[in-house]
Amino acid sequence: MKKNKLLVGTLLFVLAITGCRHPQPPVNLEGKLVLPSNKVWAHRVNDTLNAQSKAQRFDGLELDLIYSSNQNQLFVCHNDEDTLIGLTLSQYLGAIGHPENNCFWLDIKNLDSNTADAISALVRKELEPYGLVDRAFLENSNSWALQKVRDHGLHTSLWVDNFYWSSFDTAAWVEKVNRQIDMAHPDALSCEYRMFGALTEFFADQNLFLWHTPAELTPENAELTRTFCRHPSVKIVLVDYDEPIDY
Repeated sequence: MKKNKLLVGTLLFVLAITGCRHPQPPVNLEGKLVLPSNKVWAHRVNDTLNAQSKAQRFDGLELDLIYSSNQNQLFVCHNDEDTLIGLTLSQYLGAIGHPENNCFWLDIKNLDSNTADAISALVRKELEPYGLVDRAFLENSNSWALQKVRDHGLHTSLWVDNFYWSSFDTAAWVEKVNRQIDMAHPDALSCEYRMFGALTEFFADQNLFLWHTPAELTPENAELTRTFCRHPSVKIVLVDYDEPIDY
């Protein structure tokens, strides 16, 4: 019996890691944001070698960006000190080779109402040559900034508060998110995977982008990722897996 259970577990794990990329027609969300059919995207693809590799396997990539007002540049990195590496968004997209074959989740770390216009202009400048304006979106929690981003004809995702990081009254949280939606009119709401229940209960009419991270590829984690992907409101699930999985 133990051998049979071990065999079943092993088979499930193999099926998960061998889930290969099957290119399908992209999905057009309301507002013309184009997303790939496969909802499983690669998380924190912040260097060129990783981008070159993951772009061949995943249809969607998430990367972090920090804006330097002094240099008027967008640097691909998660922390301020990593701007010293000097990898610009322009260099990053060029290194992929054919970024037009992918979609991009741009997590702008220092986007605010003061930087929104400059950042939006730079993003459009980098995306337009590859035809990526409708295949990318900017994520942030600042509703005022996202409103400005949309005024530049770019797509957005509103990063919402997380019950598991701070205590919130549910009714107050729902009211706050509704105010943010009314202000920013985002293409989607995004948050960590543990917010799946609250988001699908109160905002199932919105497009939902989740990150199921950090999580190693195990049969249990793969099945949880599949659960998220199978919900009609969930359009993206970020993972740290080396390969996308079928669902």
